[in-house]
Amino acid sequence: MRTGVLLSIIGLCLIAPGLMIGGCTKKGTNPPPGEETGFYIMLQYFPLDEGDQWTWEVTFFEVAEEYVDGDSSLGEPFTDLNGNGIRDYEEQFQDSNFNGKYDGPYDPWSPGIPYADRNSNGQYDAPNGMWELGERFLDLDDNGVCNKANKLELRDSIPTVDPQDSVITRQGGFAGTYSDGTPGTMAGETNAFSNDTLGLRWHGHGDYTSWYDLIAPGEPIVIARDTMRLGDSVLTEGQYGWSWTSWLSILEGVESVTVPAGTFVNCLRFKSIAVDWDDNMEKYNGVSYQWYAKDVGLVKWTGPEQNQYWTLTSAHVAGKTYP
Repeated sequence: MRTGVLLSIIGLCLIAPGLMIGGCTKKGTNPPPGEETGFYIMLQYFPLDEGDQWTWEVTFFEVAEEYVDGDSSLGEPFTDLNGNGIRDYEEQFQDSNFNGKYDGPYDPWSPGIPYADRNSNGQYDAPNGMWELGERFLDLDDNGVCNKANKLELRDSIPTVDPQDSVITRQGGFAGTYSDGTPGTMAGETNAFSNDTLGLRWHGHGDYTSWYDLIAPGEPIVIARDTMRLGDSVLTEGQYGWSWTSWLSILEGVESVTVPAGTFVNCLRFKSIAVDWDDNMEKYNGVSYQWYAKDVGLVKWTGPEQNQYWTLTSAHVAGKTYP
């Protein structure tokens, strides 16, 4: 059984003498000043306060860049008597296609009606479900073509805090530049977390991608208990979608990490082992590592694939800006 594999992994860690129950091999065992007791308060390493913002460079997602498909009809010209930008019934219009009725910008285009010629080829190009040169798009990976981007700028923020059930939503978006040079953002995964006496928990797990997730989203993943010591581990198992899943978190060590946002000392390094997640969570399956800085949050993530990572490039947390 899959559960048996995970229990075997935990069992191997327990064989080492001198470790706590649930512990694995200790690395970087010097606690930060003020935490000589060896207990780390997770609330301090994963802040969730109104106004907090983080930006990471990530290769963890593959995102289809948004674009405007085809030329756009501008509608037949009309006399806008009241200046509301909408053709009202009594306002005269120019019947450009001679069909005896007014054709607006949202009506099917026909010859004679003005249109925005996006690729400047002198003819109307109807939407065809694929990007073509000249069509406006949001370039997330700055390569000049509309594609599936996997090197992205991910921005997360907490605009407001809803105290209900202590669950706080962190809104995500992928930032880029439109092909006309203006900045823009696409919606990214929006996740919900709680970090209290029940520990650091991940609710919702990103955007739902199947109807079953809506009726049986499963229990939250417990990333860490409210206090952790080196070697401690937390196992979350349960039904998610159609699968029986598991997530094992192990606090392995304390390390200094240097990323574009700065150098952060005494970060907590967690090892995560995710098994049998599907849909939007499938990309997490395997072994990954996360580093959390005190009073900042996640500063680095590597895995589960060799070329997958998150690195913190900037942040604004608790009134302090990084770098």
